[in-house]
Amino acid sequence: MDNLNFINGATVSATDVRKSWTKIVKGVKESKRPVFVFTNNVPEAVVLDFEEYQAIEKELEAARREELGRQMLADLLEISELENKPITPLMVAEFDTPYDTAGKK
Repeated sequence: MDNLNFINGATVSATDVRKSWTKIVKGVKESKRPVFVFTNNVPEAVVLDFEEYQAIEKELEAARREELGRQMLADLLEISELENKPITPLMVAEFDTPYDTAGKK
């Protein structure tokens, strides 16, 4: 436990975490790399720098929103087809340009 390798993230045992928590946290903060905690060679947890965690969380939320938007569009298109009512183009305020029913300019 004297020298942690932070190239791709270190692996430590739960015992190492109990013994060297301060050193592990310092290494995570300095390297911006995760530490993977194992118990009996089974991954149990990941220690991340808080800023890295926030960046991951932000990226995940953006991906969720994008997928939700795609699903909403697919649902609208399906409803339009079932009711035999076309979806009319709409104006997107950010771009102020019309979009067709496939979401393309």
